[in-house]
Amino acid sequence: MMPKSIRARMTLAFAGSIALLLLLACAGLIAYARHVAERNADVLLQAAARKVRADLNGEDRSVPLAQLMADERQDLLPDRLALLIVDGQGRVLLQSQGTVPHWPRREEGWRTATVPDGAVTIVIGLPWRQTEAELRRQALTLLALCLFVVVIASVGAWLLVGRTLSPIGRLSRQARAASADHLRLHLDAPSQDAEIVELVSTLNGLLVRLSETAAAKGRFHAAASHELRTPLQALSGHLDLALRQPRAAEAYRAVIAEAYAQTRRLIALAGDLLLLDQLDTAPPLPKEPVDLAGVCERILCAFTPLIESRGLQVDGSGLPAEAVIQAPPTHAEILVRNLIENAVKYACPGGCVRVQIARVSPALRLKIFNECAPLPDWNPEKLFEPFYRPDASRTSKTGGAGLGLAICKAIAGLNGWTLTLQQESAGVSCTVLFSPS
Repeated sequence: MMPKSIRARMTLAFAGSIALLLLLACAGLIAYARHVAERNADVLLQAAARKVRADLNGEDRSVPLAQLMADERQDLLPDRLALLIVDGQGRVLLQSQGTVPHWPRREEGWRTATVPDGAVTIVIGLPWRQTEAELRRQALTLLALCLFVVVIASVGAWLLVGRTLSPIGRLSRQARAASADHLRLHLDAPSQDAEIVELVSTLNGLLVRLSETAAAKGRFHAAASHELRTPLQALSGHLDLALRQPRAAEAYRAVIAEAYAQTRRLIALAGDLLLLDQLDTAPPLPKEPVDLAGVCERILCAFTPLIESRGLQVDGSGLPAEAVIQAPPTHAEILVRNLIENAVKYACPGGCVRVQIARVSPALRLKIFNECAPLPDWNPEKLFEPFYRPDASRTSKTGGAGLGLAICKAIAGLNGWTLTLQQESAGVSCTVLFSPS
């Protein structure tokens, strides 16, 4: 099981890599040393065998073989070589010393070379046990050296990785000690390493976004409480006033009408809140071909009484005969209705409202403009927050709760559309870019 600590895993990986490389190097060195030793021994044996053969063939055959063996023994003694002369049946005729390889069985303690010489075979043997022992000692020495290097390298890697990761530990302690009371956390880079500085910068950016999100949620809860409390208080006040003393039928009717209006307002507000929650949590709906131009014309017709009552001039010349997009029909309907409703409600009396659809290859762009006075402290991001209104006094005039743009933003985000607001010299324009599916 791998350890959970990055420091331990990196140290183990480094130590394992070093150990593997050293073992491969040791195996190569040991194999090479054995190869060199065997090659040198074979060269020595072959050279000695050829020399003995030449000496034997160059001497007078009248000289006894034993005398020749004694002479060769003196030549072979410095190199610790043993000489055997074997007949055709494998019998040892002469040997240079008492300790020689057993023939024809070759022992592991000897390395031999043979040279045929007529009816006999010349066998030269080199003692090999000492060389084998030396090779084993060299191998053990190399392995011990490798182990020592691995231990030293592991300790060095442990210290180096610990030093490298120490800024992360300091950053963690700094985060634990930071206070989240005011949702304004800021981390300081514990080192000037580029990676640590980038990490701290990214974390601070995330903390700022979380702080802004938390602040927006706080404003949403406060505004939702206020928006719900206002009609409830009005409803409760009217009912309480009606119940305090008997009244005429007309007075009761007025109270009931006002209570009905406040109830409708609560129902609409609850519906918008439920829709906003569904858009944040529900999966995307299946898309179908929707005629965007037809939707705009239908909704403009639905708002004709309000348009006429405010004396607005509606310019729909920018609507083509047909503009088909792939979208959930209900989402397209809600988005266009809310945007046109906002434009109609917040346009200055007698002002202009323009609705245009244009092809921006490969997407369609819907642009809705309403003529109005410049808004102070223009902040498009805040305009998309639920219940946010730059002028709270406009609520009583328009009857809105400040959820329309928030719902539009949620619909656009859910379907991959781009929704932007822009303040122009004569008013405000809202643009929706419907990306192709």
